[in-house]
Amino acid sequence: MSSETGRQEALRNMTALVSSGKPPSEIVEQVLESAKKVVGASCLALVAAFGDGSRVRTWTTQSDGVSALASKCVEVGAVACVQPVVLNNQLDGLIILPVPSVDGQKAVLVSDSCSHQEYLELVCGCISLLFVNEALKSELDKAREQADKRIAEVSAVYEIGQAINELDIDRLLPLITEKAAAVMGAQACSLLLKDPDSDYLTIEASWGLTDDIVKGTRVAFGEGIAGTVAQTGEAMLLVDVGSDPRFTAGSVRPREGIASSICAPLKDELGQVIGVLNIRRHVPAPPFTDEDLRLFCVFASQAALAISSAQLYASLNMRIAEMSTVSNLLRTINSTLDLDDVLNKITDDIVSVVGFDRCCIYLFDSRAGEYVADIRRGYADGELPEHVKPGEGTIGLAARESIPIFERRGSSDKQDPSSGFLAAPIVVRNQCTGVVVVDNAISGKPIQSPEVELLSTFVSQAGIAIENARLYEAMEEKYSELNVLFEHSKTISSAYGLENVAHISTAVARRAVSCDSCLLLLLGDKRASIALHAASGISQDAASPIREFLSDSKTVELVRELRSPSIISAESSIEDGEVMQEVMKMLACEEGQLLLIPLLAEDVTVGAFVLVKRDKEGFDTGEVKLLSIIASQAAVVLKNALRYEQRMKRQVLDLSTLYEFSRRISASSSLEEALDAILAIVADLVDSDESFIYAIDHEHGVMVPTAARSNRGSTGRLPEQPLAGNSVMSWTVRERKAIISPDISSDSRFDPITPGNRIVRSLMSIPLMVQDEAVGVLCVCSSSPNMYSEDDVRVLSIIASQSAAIYKELQALAALTSYTDNILSSIAAGVVTLDNDGIILTWNQAAEFITGIMASEVSGLRYKDVIDRLDIADADKASTIQIIEKVRTTGKVFQGYKMCYHPTNRDVMYLNISASVLCNSSGDPIGQVIIFEDISKEIKMEDEFRRMGELAAVGQLAASIAHELRNPLSSIKGAAQFLQKEYEEEGPIVEFLDIIIEEVNGLSKLTTEFLEFARPIQLELTSLDLNEIVKKTLQFMSVNLSESHVVVIDHLDDSIPKIQADGKQLEQVLRNIIINALQAMPEDGGTLSVQTKTVGQFVELAITDTGSGIPEEKLDRIFVPFFTTKTKGTGLGLSVVQKIVENHGGRIEVTSVIGQGTTFKIMLPITGMVRTTPSEADTTERRQ
Repeated sequence: MSSETGRQEALRNMTALVSSGKPPSEIVEQVLESAKKVVGASCLALVAAFGDGSRVRTWTTQSDGVSALASKCVEVGAVACVQPVVLNNQLDGLIILPVPSVDGQKAVLVSDSCSHQEYLELVCGCISLLFVNEALKSELDKAREQADKRIAEVSAVYEIGQAINELDIDRLLPLITEKAAAVMGAQACSLLLKDPDSDYLTIEASWGLTDDIVKGTRVAFGEGIAGTVAQTGEAMLLVDVGSDPRFTAGSVRPREGIASSICAPLKDELGQVIGVLNIRRHVPAPPFTDEDLRLFCVFASQAALAISSAQLYASLNMRIAEMSTVSNLLRTINSTLDLDDVLNKITDDIVSVVGFDRCCIYLFDSRAGEYVADIRRGYADGELPEHVKPGEGTIGLAARESIPIFERRGSSDKQDPSSGFLAAPIVVRNQCTGVVVVDNAISGKPIQSPEVELLSTFVSQAGIAIENARLYEAMEEKYSELNVLFEHSKTISSAYGLENVAHISTAVARRAVSCDSCLLLLLGDKRASIALHAASGISQDAASPIREFLSDSKTVELVRELRSPSIISAESSIEDGEVMQEVMKMLACEEGQLLLIPLLAEDVTVGAFVLVKRDKEGFDTGEVKLLSIIASQAAVVLKNALRYEQRMKRQVLDLSTLYEFSRRISASSSLEEALDAILAIVADLVDSDESFIYAIDHEHGVMVPTAARSNRGSTGRLPEQPLAGNSVMSWTVRERKAIISPDISSDSRFDPITPGNRIVRSLMSIPLMVQDEAVGVLCVCSSSPNMYSEDDVRVLSIIASQSAAIYKELQALAALTSYTDNILSSIAAGVVTLDNDGIILTWNQAAEFITGIMASEVSGLRYKDVIDRLDIADADKASTIQIIEKVRTTGKVFQGYKMCYHPTNRDVMYLNISASVLCNSSGDPIGQVIIFEDISKEIKMEDEFRRMGELAAVGQLAASIAHELRNPLSSIKGAAQFLQKEYEEEGPIVEFLDIIIEEVNGLSKLTTEFLEFARPIQLELTSLDLNEIVKKTLQFMSVNLSESHVVVIDHLDDSIPKIQADGKQLEQVLRNIIINALQAMPEDGGTLSVQTKTVGQFVELAITDTGSGIPEEKLDRIFVPFFTTKTKGTGLGLSVVQKIVENHGGRIEVTSVIGQGTTFKIMLPITGMVRTTPSEADTTERRQ
């Protein structure tokens, strides 16, 4: 290849290298190597100087063994770059060629070959072109770097703008710190915001800082770098904090490893500092420049705008959320007008939505003039006051001033807003209607301004809901009142009858005010009495004593004088309140209130409502007004009902008077009863104090009082009135017509009437006429004037006309009855007459004597009830009733039924009963006649003869036995006694002989008792004290009693009289009974009671033991001779006792209960009547 071709090829390669994009150093080295080959040089060197020549760069070709040459070339080239040299000249055998300068850069090409200089110049141009490309590329890289930086700034501002658009401060603050660090090339960034409630800065976001720096950092304005920037509002660039003149005296402590930092203020649109933004670079990063400061301030202003917008947006969103919450809550609250529901929802929303732990709502009570705790959540009883006066404490002060007040309590830290409570007033139309009390005592959260503002907003709106609910409640109450009045008016207007109207009015009144009880009291026709006509809310048991209490004159006067509502409580001190306080006690409402509402009709009090509330709240003004309206409506209807009922009563009275009159008169058995019945009917028909009937005695020319009735005690003895006198009765007989006097005391025509020394005012006098004959006068009187009307005269005239006819008939009947009574009273047998219904009509004197029951006690009773009262056996009662019923149904006569009767305080008697049908003159049965006779004497004589026969037989047998036994027994006893002496040394034989002697003694005693029982008893009567006999006998038997462990209790009546008796015989009676008692009691003893007392004409001796008792089936036989309940004994002891007692004219009775004991009662006559032997006996069969 030729040299020229080689150079061209080298130039093409060099051009390709320049445009290859390889690194400049590599290209230079390859170009120099290519040129070295072309020019045949040993070494080529390129030396370039930058700036002032302080920085030099060299490139040399690689050649073996020419390192010194290469060094020389470099040295020469370096000198040529910094000193003026002759270029294109040779120096020390080296040729130096300049490279065209590029942007102040100097470079030379050094070669040890001088040939091919033109080619080398081309190489220098190529190298210059390469330097130009490198310079352009460097400028381009710088431009790109600046553009990237600008793009990053714009991007950061854009992203902040995007964050502004999102307005999410939680995302915005971390984004600002992250972008600030990225844009500014910082290693750490922090954003501090001002606390709205204090001049302190706190780190709200950071990048590149540790948690120990972020947490708890709180910087005051003017403190440190951030505090100074916040206070001055000027940004700071800090390269060396320690040498910065703005921070002297160690106000800021430098941190190690920090190259520089920038702190810029964050200002809102008004120029107010809201925080600071701080960045810093760590070593070895370059420090920040003024350009960085400018850029960071622009960034901070954008960030501040973003933060301010986000805060505004957050505040607006919070406000919108609050308003939405309040709106939703109010929508929920306003969904009901029930006050309790509204308060419950408000309380629940304050706790669950507004976010407080506990809540209590006070509402103003206009009646009490205080705020009352109406509802609470979380507060325990007693933790807050129940009642608060305006201005009292924090709650009352908040209510009075109408501003929220926060009170700290229970904590020494005044900065702790969780240690107290907030009282927020409920203000509606400039009036504080309540107070809401809240706190965070459970969670311990501080109460902050937004919560207070939200609560205030909520409470102000909720207050309207509360007021609406209260207004609605008042409207409902008013509507309810109107509805009650309407319903009452509609119901009561359609009601009929006084009682129906009374019950309806009572029920409506009670329901209208929700009271516990309601009573309706109505005054009588003359307003002199009061009655309970209806009651609601009380039982019949409670109503009965109230009705009795209403008869008190004070109660009548209180209701009669009542003109306006009256409230009575336990604290009432008014005089009339005492009467109603008794009613309050009856209704068990001592702690409540009683309300009296008068019933006024035509300006006259006709009665009253009595309403009771047992709670302490009592009745309010509205309830009293409502009840007054109800009472006024009810009073008119009640008075009309009273009038209607009175008219109806008069009409019914006209129809029923004759029936009632006939019924009562027909039930009367005498003229006196008939007259009393007439006056009783009159008393039922008209109000009166006295009423009386005068009968005319034409023979003596006077009127005689025959019957009288008084409601005010006895009328006394009424005087006779002359027919020709000036009395109103005389005038009535003469004129043959009735008279009414509204005030007889002021009527000068008549003499005054003073029954029982009482002044008579109102009077009615009605003649008793039979055809044209006056037979008497009926008078009705009252101490009150204007009591009677023509209606009363009309009704009583009916009674008078019938009474006159009855009077004439009964006069004749009375004469006949008197004759019949004389006949019945002269009969010795008891005579009883019954009507067809079994009612006793007559009971003669003999019946009274025999039964001991007076006629007045049984007249009008059913005969079965009287038989139940008689002390006869149940079988006799049943048989007697069966006999009477059989006579009534069959009409047959029954004769000869005998039974035993036990009259009180008299001896037992035996009766013989007969029964037959009683017929009228037409032969129709009108009842029965029962006759009973006392046949006791006949029965007793029969018993005595039978007993005497039995005793005679026993006596004969006993005498024979005793005679036959006595001699052998004496021989046996003598032989045994002789053998005792003979064998006194032999113990067993002596023991058997003792048994023989003891048994012989027993048999001797038995024969003696036989002889005594058979021997007639001869009594030696003396006047003696039965108590002394008892004491003597007990003293005599004290050893036996003591050995038997028996305790004696005596109840001896010292006032008993002495009796005629045989003392020895009575001692034997006592001994026998006491011995029986000792034998009946257990081995460990018991109690013996002895009692004496006077019973009528007898002295009673009762002996009671605590022994085993006598079976009921054996009681009837214990006095039978030889009957005994013991293993030993003759069975004659009690027979002897009965014989002695009966010989004294007395009787003995015994009662016993198994396991409890026995009582013997001995009745001894005081006069000492001795039993005599009967001469005859009746053997008629009887039942005992």
